[in-house]
Amino acid sequence: MKTLALDTSTRQSSLALFQGSELLLAQWLDPNMPTTQAITPLLRDMVAEVGWKPTDLQLVIVSQGPGSFTGLRIGVMTAKTIAYVAGATTVGVNSLRAIAARCNEQVSRLHVVMDAQRNQFFHAIYECNDQGKCLEVLETEIIDKEALMKSLVAGESITGPGLRNKHQLVPEGVRVVDENYWAPTGEAVGRVGISDFLAGRSDDFWSLNPKYYRKSAAEEKLEAEA
Repeated sequence: MKTLALDTSTRQSSLALFQGSELLLAQWLDPNMPTTQAITPLLRDMVAEVGWKPTDLQLVIVSQGPGSFTGLRIGVMTAKTIAYVAGATTVGVNSLRAIAARCNEQVSRLHVVMDAQRNQFFHAIYECNDQGKCLEVLETEIIDKEALMKSLVAGESITGPGLRNKHQLVPEGVRVVDENYWAPTGEAVGRVGISDFLAGRSDDFWSLNPKYYRKSAAEEKLEAEA
């Protein structure tokens, strides 16, 4: 199964190519270029490097959110366009679940956070076993940062890009996962999506859309003025 995985949920976006469950190639997009300008040339070069054509792709996996509104729109639209051209199956993956899958430490209860702006986090909780498999026990929510920090219990662990410049607020006794594993990646999105696909899950191409988990500031302003 020739697979493309995309993560554009944060500023540091990345792509990955898999043959079956084997990672063939993973690359970061240039963060100094707009994602719309960087993603297509990088994808073209990666596919050529492994000896494929875009139409060879059979499975396209993409992070659906939460994350950057603009990044998610670009990623999902790119995934759908490629899948349409190639006739590939599509799978959407929660960004926080991809981050949980990157955790390289022995943890049991894992909190995952991304910055939701307005002094809030996107937040989910996972229970992880000895094999590193993490099961979601609290679905993605939006929570005030102060409230989350107060809810953490000694013995739990926390990860995610939302900790950047805020990890010092984590209570004593709560383990902070290695910063190198905070961000979602195309590889992590791909591994989660491939696992789901092998378990029989896929997403309808036409209804695959970003999951923002909140309205944009502009939408909320319009509602308030109505």
